[in-house]
Amino acid sequence: MNRKNVIVTFAATILLLAIAVAPIAAQSQDVLKPGEYTAKVKALVCAGCGPLIVKTMKAMKEIDSVSVDSANKTVKFAVKKDATLKAADLQKALKGAADAMGMGADYTLSDLKPAR
Repeated sequence: MNRKNVIVTFAATILLLAIAVAPIAAQSQDVLKPGEYTAKVKALVCAGCGPLIVKTMKAMKEIDSVSVDSANKTVKFAVKKDATLKAADLQKALKGAADAMGMGADYTLSDLKPAR
């Protein structure tokens, strides 16, 4: 492979990585405004996961209500009126709870969107 091909290949790889990472970076900067939201939870491993997620999220001053559907691995919650919450802060709190639970629990939220 000549030098020009190496440079072109390297540049294309960097561009593809930037495109792949952009949605993750954008999501971590999201600010959740007042209202209801739903999301999928990556891994609920036992009967204690749902209550721990509820406890963790209710401890956040910006969150009003929380419910977990363990069978469907989803969470529904409401951000309080006149409050905002960074999605990254929510994910950080849930990661701490999952780490404390152990056993392969992963409370990473995906498909986070306003409830309908």
